[in-house]
Amino acid sequence: MILAHISPRTAAKTTSVGWHTHALHERGFPVSAFEADYSRQLAEWDARAGGFPFPVQQQATPMFYKNVPPTMAPGQIGVVDCGHAEDHRSIVQSVLRIADLAILNTAPTAADIDRVERPLAMRELIDEVAVLRPDGNPPPTWVLLTRTISRARATNQWRHYLQEEGWNVFTTTIPHRTMYARSVLKPVTARGSAYDELVTEMIDRGLLPKAGAQA
Repeated sequence: MILAHISPRTAAKTTSVGWHTHALHERGFPVSAFEADYSRQLAEWDARAGGFPFPVQQQATPMFYKNVPPTMAPGQIGVVDCGHAEDHRSIVQSVLRIADLAILNTAPTAADIDRVERPLAMRELIDEVAVLRPDGNPPPTWVLLTRTISRARATNQWRHYLQEEGWNVFTTTIPHRTMYARSVLKPVTARGSAYDELVTEMIDRGLLPKAGAQA
């Protein structure tokens, strides 16, 4: 199973991938992280933290869709840190060719939502890969609102806007907290975090298998 974290530009994707993969690992899922980004930020985090409890593979290539499936064990979940779609369209679309779920990261602000809609329309980028996928359909996509501020009306307003525009939007949001922003300097314990809540929501929605998930 491939979970692809995507965004047009900076949206805390590497942070999301690191925490999300840790949360899955702590819940008993067999996981692997993939860095489809030339920045190598995930690899640097892995090194600074003294090594993640799961493998991190470098696959920043348009051949991702061919290279990765043979490396994955049955039942394993691969969480992918995609590069900026505006700069690395071919790599992102290669990931989406085999993704079981695309997670579109964006902050609930006018500027960030505008980047989702233009100059590169993320919906078009996702829909374009449909003809390259075995089922002829684009990958299911859910929006993850990141860097949210507690009690801010904008979060709910933008959630409703995105839903009206036809996007699936997670109820779970990722708050703008120091524990996430500075976590690239230290090991992660995801239990009880927003990313742990995200895993619960994904299981409840049938986006992840219940087997292997620990209560």
